[in-house]
Amino acid sequence: MTSVEWSFHGLSKIASRMNRRSYFILIIPFFLLSLSLICRCAQKYEPATHEKEDGTITVRFVYTDDSAATVCVLGSFNSWSERSDRLSRSGDTWSTSVSLPPGRYQYIFLVDGHNWREDPGTVLTEDSGFGTKNSVLIVE
Repeated sequence: MTSVEWSFHGLSKIASRMNRRSYFILIIPFFLLSLSLICRCAQKYEPATHEKEDGTITVRFVYTDDSAATVCVLGSFNSWSERSDRLSRSGDTWSTSVSLPPGRYQYIFLVDGHNWREDPGTVLTEDSGFGTKNSVLIVE
């Protein structure tokens, strides 16, 4: 029995001895803790941003792949162009910065000219309409 199973099993025993109101009082802290952990993970992977005077925000895209020869970021912000935003390599990390006005954008990484890859650090994805997922970036 794993520790998670043990915890739920233990909670079940305690809950069977308690009335409903007490049970919810016991469950709410666990729910809030789980929610805060999820939010912290989501914040950890947000692209770095910096607001400019013209209202655009500089967004840094980062992709890690030690075997890639080229990496580009394609998205609704650059008309899905394979030539617009190539990432620069530093070790096994690829990155580029793009200035974007506030909005919602879909994007994907193109690795070695033929491998479509979601951003492994993104929280939001959306169906591309071609059987794959696109990463979603919201610039505020």
